Amino acid sequence: MNRINFILIFFIFIGCEQNEIPIEKHPIGEIETIQINMESNYSKQIFFSLNDKNGIIENIKTEWDLGFEASKNGNKIIINSSTFSQISILEDGNFDDPIIIEDLIWQWDNPKGIENGTAFNTNQINSTYILDRGYNIDGTKRGYRKIRIDSINDNSYFFSYSNLDNTNLNNFEINKDSLLNFQYFSFNTNNIANIEPKKNNWDLVFTQYTHLYPNNIETPAYLVTGVLTNYLNNVIVAIDSLNSFDSISIDLINSYNFSNFQDKIGYNWKFFNFDSQTYTVKPEITYIIKDISNRYYKLHFIDFYNDLGEKGYPKFEIQEL
Repeated sequence: MNRINFILIFFIFIGCEQNEIPIEKHPIGEIETIQINMESNYSKQIFFSLNDKNGIIENIKTEWDLGFEASKNGNKIIINSSTFSQISILEDGNFDDPIIIEDLIWQWDNPKGIENGTAFNTNQINSTYILDRGYNIDGTKRGYRKIRIDSINDNSYFFSYSNLDNTNLNNFEINKDSLLNFQYFSFNTNNIANIEPKKNNWDLVFTQYTHLYPNNIETPAYLVTGVLTNYLNNVIVAIDSLNSFDSISIDLINSYNFSNFQDKIGYNWKFFNFDSQTYTVKPEITYIIKDISNRYYKLHFIDFYNDLGEKGYPKFEIQEL
């Protein structure tokens, strides 16, 4: 009996090869068609749950400026890339020193995620940063803030900020919350902004964001419209442009190379025709997504317009595998 048990355990152990993903068998889901309302001016950020097939919370993209990594050991700070915000660090000099905007060198967060680079360098505590807050919905400038990160510990961030001329100097504490990826702050209200759902409740966010062109000196950064993932909570994505959407099944999962880059879905599922000034989606691109609960879905876009012909309404088909 012991020998039989050993053989049984041995076969269970080798049933999945080292690089394979074990998947519990379950009925395949129905194909559903969903349309997201970002508005024609792309003013909304919409957090989406793949399991619920629904946007669970949304906000106007100008409602926040900074995001503070909310885990106990977190120390990363992000800027609002949906408004084309940018940061310049003043490594030398005092907080009160005068600022000449034209002399500043700007930096942006890497859209792949915080482990790939942020404009804030929180290893340099007490450095002075100049935040260009980007653009309002109507295209007007949102203005500037001078910022200093004073300290970071397991519970909080402490920072100071003012106008460029050092007026309206304020100090603020951001408390960490391990139920969130980030705590958000707005210079509109000088207070916490409730933006992101709890990290276990969402998978994707439909939003504008700043894409980087590393080798393009003339246009190193550009505002695009697309989809980012809950990459800090294990959402990963693979791309299939060979197999048709209908033919993709769970049996193909182990043939894909998954990525945890935040912008793996990104914006390249559509292209813009400058002659006709219209967008066309690429339905031949299918995204295979593992959600926060380790379920797999396939998703492809089929439109970017609503029934009135207004852009900013991405439509897609989705099916659980």
